[in-house]
Amino acid sequence: MDLTRNDHRILAALRRDARASISDLARELDLSRTTVQKRLRQLESGNIIAGYHAKLGEEYRAGTLQAYVNLVIKPRYSATVAKALEEMEEVEALYTVSGKIDLVAIMRVNSPTDMDRALDRIGEIKGIEDTESAMVLATKFDRR
Repeated sequence: MDLTRNDHRILAALRRDARASISDLARELDLSRTTVQKRLRQLESGNIIAGYHAKLGEEYRAGTLQAYVNLVIKPRYSATVAKALEEMEEVEALYTVSGKIDLVAIMRVNSPTDMDRALDRIGEIKGIEDTESAMVLATKFDRR
């Protein structure tokens, strides 16, 4: 699906406030309600918009720990490792990356003890050769 200038404007507005009504979006973007409705339907059916989610606020994030875990995987174990990590509720996202590491897992837990246990479980997954963790100290900004 080729995105129009208005599609990009709608997406930017929704990133700022996913709860904005169609009327509010139309007013903000100086478009008709019909145009906004039509474009939203097309963006959703084209899987450009995959869903609407709650963004975790600072109050919640301040009570949790987040870490980026770099993983080096043995050849031919990528799918096995990804499946095992997907089953761990502590892992919020998993990315394939280029360079010396193969995967980056984004983790969120409630305590240092929970992080320690989760990292131990990751280390036990067959096919993981090496890990390196970086704890997030502060979030300067997050547009996700």
